[in-house]
Amino acid sequence: MAPEVFWYINPTDGDVPWEPALRVEPTLEVIRHQAQTLDRLGFSGALTTAREPIALVPGTDNLRFLIPVYPGVKPPAQLAEEAQVFDQYSGGRRIFNQVNGADPVLARYGRRESKAERYRLSAEYWRQVKRLYADETEAYDGEFFSYGPRYKPAIPGPRQPGGIEVWGTGASPEGIWHAAEVLDVYLSFMAPPSELTGLFDRVRAAASERGRTLRFGVLASVIVRETDDEAWERFESQLSRTRPETVLATADRNLRSFGFPGLGEISSDDPQVQGRIDALRAGRIPGRELLEYAPNMAAGLTTWTAAEPPFDIAGKGTGTYFVGSAGNVAATMNSLAEQAGIDIWILSGWPLAAEAEIAADLLLPLLRNPATTAVA
Repeated sequence: MAPEVFWYINPTDGDVPWEPALRVEPTLEVIRHQAQTLDRLGFSGALTTAREPIALVPGTDNLRFLIPVYPGVKPPAQLAEEAQVFDQYSGGRRIFNQVNGADPVLARYGRRESKAERYRLSAEYWRQVKRLYADETEAYDGEFFSYGPRYKPAIPGPRQPGGIEVWGTGASPEGIWHAAEVLDVYLSFMAPPSELTGLFDRVRAAASERGRTLRFGVLASVIVRETDDEAWERFESQLSRTRPETVLATADRNLRSFGFPGLGEISSDDPQVQGRIDALRAGRIPGRELLEYAPNMAAGLTTWTAAEPPFDIAGKGTGTYFVGSAGNVAATMNSLAEQAGIDIWILSGWPLAAEAEIAADLLLPLLRNPATTAVA
């Protein structure tokens, strides 16, 4: 039995899409092609932006949509009604991607709660959204939210058994408390195996104390080819076409927005990571010798580099890649899945549809579910 594998859908696409001159035009047809490709290839679902997913339902039959939500930006009743409409038209294929958000991002949407307060707000928010999605009609008055009784007829259509799942992350003590209380699937960007296993074990223990069981997913990018050399050639080709100024334009801002020192002040005890920092300060793109930190694993760039620290210089894992032959990458992923207990992979590679085709052909048939492996 294979694990669930999701892919990424985004209109920012192309051969080197973090480089503006090498992007395709961001049209509706671009993301419709991505969605239809993933559906045809048998991917379980897709991580999307919040803006376009309802337009991707036509032309897909089974693809589920993992859609980001900042808790509290929309009233609980509004989000629940939107989810009911989405499931009415899709046959019940929506998943909530609970995003904690950085202070500057949330301030743009009028949310200014502290980090600890945001987790309490989120727990209340998702309790009420789930009740409203399940057609709760009573009024409510809580710590952060209140609303009156329902006066309109119920929105028709199917309701997902047990309600819509909420997936998300959070590694601080407050984040782990929140995950154990709220989440159905706990997500993390890729990290060294010992760190990932330790984090997942802490979340499992917190959930178990509450009588709950969570599934676990990991986000990473991937470049697979017939041979290791071909995959690394592709990885290095994308870097060679990336201008240093593209990365440096937002690196300092992105570090500070997540509470890290700026590029001029940040440092690392890891000599390889410090080498990446030094290269960026000198106006250079780090080379493979600084980016490849384990066999078939590297820190790279993604389309969300414009909002995240580049090359994983802050240890968030947002630019982690699996790179290599399908056999070697699958062996690395299967070993990690068994060690950490990974049920779901959320992968990406650019161009999105083209790399999904390659991954579906070469990699997906080789991935194993850790629960099945343990039984065997």
